Amino acid sequence: MKNDPDFDEVVLAKDMGFANFEMMIFKYTQYETACACKGQLLRYVYQKYSDEKFVCYIDSDTQVFYSFDEVLSAFKTHSIVFTPHLNAPPEDTHTIWGENAEILYLRVGIINGGFIGLKRSTETEKFLTWWTVRLEHHAFFDAEMGLFTDQRWLTAALVLFDDIYILKHDGYNVAFWNIKQRYITINQEGYAANGVPFRFFHFSNIHYLRDHLPPDNPLVTPIVLEYLSLWEKYQEQYPTHYEWSYSFFDDGLKIEDNSREAFKNNPKLRTKTINPYLLSNKEIRKLNKKNKTRVRYR
Repeated sequence: MKNDPDFDEVVLAKDMGFANFEMMIFKYTQYETACACKGQLLRYVYQKYSDEKFVCYIDSDTQVFYSFDEVLSAFKTHSIVFTPHLNAPPEDTHTIWGENAEILYLRVGIINGGFIGLKRSTETEKFLTWWTVRLEHHAFFDAEMGLFTDQRWLTAALVLFDDIYILKHDGYNVAFWNIKQRYITINQEGYAANGVPFRFFHFSNIHYLRDHLPPDNPLVTPIVLEYLSLWEKYQEQYPTHYEWSYSFFDDGLKIEDNSREAFKNNPKLRTKTINPYLLSNKEIRKLNKKNKTRVRYR
């Protein structure tokens, strides 16, 4: 990846400026960690590349088709740009595999965290500081407690920060959750969604999408199959089958789910070490038993 001309820099999460990276991620699953790092990644880029006026974050399972002209237009009047899961009330309230879409968004948040647009400003800096701190401590996938990684915090941000623009453009963030409301066509300019220029497709849950391709929206099929073809093409260069290195203690033993749960639910336990990866499952069980102060996240 370091020799790939499409990348200006490759930075490891542990090198992005977290005060204590190991302590921060130990309580999280791999998926939660990826979401919890978004705020710090944006802060890292924002601070290091200080000559750049605009910064955009997009999830890694996204394919960009055209430039983000509407985002640049939004930056004329706002500093922060979000895209919602839905742009209008759906006639069919279910996703392509039957889940009630509107209830889903109440649970996971009305804003999708797969895209964040930022313009350099004081308000942006306040937002990044606020969001990063929340994700360091509370980016759990825990619907019972009203938490869904980074996304539920973005719903709160709509009230807490005044300089946010919600970009309701059907060409952005096309995905399984709104594909029933985004009819895809093609013309000389390329793909369009509901007649407006296509900007990016978010291939979240790509294999589920592949298995539930909407028959009444036929051009979704070649878009999905082309993406899967690219995925296969670059598997050797960017393999995805390796196990997450942070699934193991420093001695190589696998971290049990109960050990992560202990650090998630017991704040007193987190004061007993500066690096939980130096411990073991047995040591964590003992420490957790001795320090019974708990916060209920489930």
